Formats: sequence, structure tokens, C-alpha cells
Amino acid sequence: MPAFFYTVALGGIEASPKKLWLVQLLCTHHKKFPKESACDVAESAVKQKFGAEAVIVCGDASEYTGTLPSNLSDAHFYAPCGCRAWSLPYLKG
Repeated sequence: MPAFFYTVALGGIEASPKKLWLVQLLCTHHKKFPKESACDVAESAVKQKFGAEAVIVCGDASEYTGTLPSNLSDAHFYAPCGCRAWSLPYLKG
């Protein structure tokens, strides 16, 4: 069974550096199309942090296969459906 954790790389334009997010999909709706949904949740997190005028041109999601650290902090973003996202690096100091 998939863990439904994804890393998402978002940027403003193709050549710009990408900001990485860790996304956990918890709702049934988002689990139907996980890669696309992980990008949507990460984009929502960026828009919440930087405002609706934030322009996200490209995004790439891949399933997170590493071991989650035991000191994973509270999520930086909670979607209304319960899915959540962390801006990487996401570990507590």
C-alpha cells in the first residue's frame, strides 16, 4: 500500500531554482490522482504563504520512498481536506 507521501518541486519558470515540498495525501479524493494532487496541495501551500498572485509555472511530483524522520515537525500547510505539506528542509532543528 502506498504511503501517499510525495516530494514536489515547484518553480516560477523553467530555469528558476525549484523549491521542494513534502506532501502527504490523506483524503480519498486526492489519492485517486496522487502526483497531480501532490502538486495541487504544494501549489496551495505556496499561494497561502506568498498570496494568490504567486505564479507557479512548473511542478514535478514523485513518490517519497525514504524513511520519514521521527522528528517531523508540524506541517507548514493544512489543506481543508486534511492533506498537508512541509517546506523542505522540514526537520526540527
